[in-house]
Amino acid sequence: MSTAPVVTPEGQPEIGAVGRMTGVIVSPKQTFAEIARRPTWVAPFLILCVLSIVVSGLLAQKTDWRGFFERQNSKNSRFDQMPQDQKDRIVESQVKYAPKLAYVFGLVGTVVFVLVVTLVYWGAFNLFNGAGLGFKTAFGIVSHAYVPLIVSSILAIIILTIKARGDVDPEHFLASNLAAFLPDPSPKWLEALGQSVELFWIWTMSLVAIGFSAASPKKIKPAGAFLTVFGIWAVWVCGKVVWALF
Repeated sequence: MSTAPVVTPEGQPEIGAVGRMTGVIVSPKQTFAEIARRPTWVAPFLILCVLSIVVSGLLAQKTDWRGFFERQNSKNSRFDQMPQDQKDRIVESQVKYAPKLAYVFGLVGTVVFVLVVTLVYWGAFNLFNGAGLGFKTAFGIVSHAYVPLIVSSILAIIILTIKARGDVDPEHFLASNLAAFLPDPSPKWLEALGQSVELFWIWTMSLVAIGFSAASPKKIKPAGAFLTVFGIWAVWVCGKVVWALF
């Protein structure tokens, strides 16, 4: 993975992989314009996948899964009405498979998440904004816009390494969303809303908007890009809140 700048046919120095990842933080508009000219995605995508696996592994080791699922199940009125032997079987199954699923989600979940988000934004910007961008360009933009999630993963690794086993809440261990500060118990719809207002994800969405605007500045104005990105997010949040009501 080379980080040294090379010279493009136009005589302009090209930003390397590390430079692009730091550039989307310190000078996002210029960096995303360069990414649009020559789309790349391997470095941020692979780093995010590796870090996600590490975070998932630490979660699997440091979480008291029995205590976690007992607390979660106690919030379910239907679970409370079950016979005790059925409750015990459900909890045993949850405790058995949760650590394994954490590893699977760390890799597969991350890959699927990045691909789905890219498809949604690529389709939205081409359909509603007439961006005319190829999928590779969109994937490069979204992959680099995920740099804040790389930062949050590094912070998560540090926190999980320090914490003792059983002191980790797998839903709020980073305390970067509003749900982490809600009293327990809180209404499910309020928890769904609080989980959606997440610091690093809002940062990521802002970079996505800047990236697509920089990639097609004649067709996508910054205000329109932010409206598209946060409009999709608002629809998603409303869906989560409504689902939590039932």
